[in-house]
Amino acid sequence: MDLNRETAMRLWNKTYGKDTKVSDFTGRKIVKGAYGDRNSEFGWNIDHILPVSQGGKTNDSNLIVTHISTNDEKADKFPCFVANGIKYEIVKVQNHYEIKQADNAKVKKAEDDTKTDYFDAASGVRLFKKLNGIQNEPRFVGSILIRLKNINNTAIVDFIEKFLDEENISYSLQSNYCSSETRIIAKNYNMPLKEDINTLLDKCILLNTYLSHFFVDGGYIEAYDIRYRVDYYKEKTEMYLQTQKIDLMQADRVPYWYGYTTSGYQNSLLINNLVVVNTDASDNVEESNNGDWVVYNYIYTKLAEDLKKEVSR
Repeated sequence: MDLNRETAMRLWNKTYGKDTKVSDFTGRKIVKGAYGDRNSEFGWNIDHILPVSQGGKTNDSNLIVTHISTNDEKADKFPCFVANGIKYEIVKVQNHYEIKQADNAKVKKAEDDTKTDYFDAASGVRLFKKLNGIQNEPRFVGSILIRLKNINNTAIVDFIEKFLDEENISYSLQSNYCSSETRIIAKNYNMPLKEDINTLLDKCILLNTYLSHFFVDGGYIEAYDIRYRVDYYKEKTEMYLQTQKIDLMQADRVPYWYGYTTSGYQNSLLINNLVVVNTDASDNVEESNNGDWVVYNYIYTKLAEDLKKEVSR
């Protein structure tokens, strides 16, 4: 819900006093200074307990401080909803409403009630009205390019497809006189929080570990690299127009072992500046001054050791 900052801070002080870092009712951490900040993992705002669509009023007894993700998950669902993996219901207590943990049966019925029936005109139009306006929200889009040289077992493509099953996948096979290259492209079109960007980075590190210590060492591919970049768009229309123009190979000067290279395979993970500044990578690599990719060749050490044992079997 959009309230002015003064009102939001008053509600924070009324609820939490002098505390500046607390947990909302689902257990998500929020920080007082991150009000309305969708780019912070601690961002929060104000939500109606009883949704306005159900007759809820904008008064203190019907307002609650919540993490932005909690607010997004709750939305205008009534009487039951799921937030942060926990099931809740909205119940009337005397002359006001409260949020309590719900039983499975009530949640299942609420989920069924919120499904869109496209043969019901009212249900279909209700979905449209719910979606109307979200096009103007800013977007962070994550793009991953995986280049594989000389695959000798196509099961690796299926493995990566399963591994990135939450992202939008496409792939192509490109050949030249000396070798063949398979390119797998994955995109996540909506990453509102830093933790979303970091989660996708963790996936890339995990995949980097498998590619370097199992698939290359086991002879399933000759070489590879992973390129993970994040791009920012002011609204959804701009995202649609620009995402198709992203050049995932625009690494004019990629830092490497003995200087810089503009071609070939890195056998490594490469990330761009927006990934660096929005993740834990900022503690380990320096932001590039000219917008180039930087090498972030991190692996999970214990997993790498176990994968090496699998190769030798």
